[in-house]
Amino acid sequence: MNRQQVEQAFLTYFSQSYGLFKVGNFAELGIDAELKHYPKGARLIQQGAPAPKLFFLANGLARYVSLSPDGKEFTQSFARSPGMAGSTRAMIRQTPALFNIEVLEDCLCLEFHWQSFFDRMKQIPGFLETYAHMMEALFIAKEERENAFVQLSAEQRYLNFIDQHPALVDKIPLQYVASYIGITPVALSRIRKRLR
Repeated sequence: MNRQQVEQAFLTYFSQSYGLFKVGNFAELGIDAELKHYPKGARLIQQGAPAPKLFFLANGLARYVSLSPDGKEFTQSFARSPGMAGSTRAMIRQTPALFNIEVLEDCLCLEFHWQSFFDRMKQIPGFLETYAHMMEALFIAKEERENAFVQLSAEQRYLNFIDQHPALVDKIPLQYVASYIGITPVALSRIRKRLR
């Protein structure tokens, strides 16, 4: 994809999400964006470091992953294209990120500095409202996921993962799936064996 195609993908993503935002071309937004390629294994943001940028993934896949002090990984969520990625807390509070965003498949991104992105959103009809709806969807998904840890068995959480993320099932290592649903890879293997 070239820059113009990535910019068009961004506009399409935002305009089709809720139908509240219409802009003819990317230049009308007046937002500075850097086009960057991140190879598999790279990090969009680093746990413990400032993370003032918001990313639009034109292609690729990434995971939000926290590292414990002893180096254990906890997969929090996944970001796939087309979609947005970043640390809301780090951007708004201007504090270090609490997690990494690790690239699982090469990503082509538009990078925005949060404050200028936010300032422009407030000035363009439907832009901020669309972003707010996107945030609502993320918060609802987070709330449902947290509830699943309390209410559902590991097997039910795995089946939910398959149902909610069918495109990821064969794309990501099983250890990431296990981490995401809160079990060990060995326990996931047993569940998968039982479900065959």
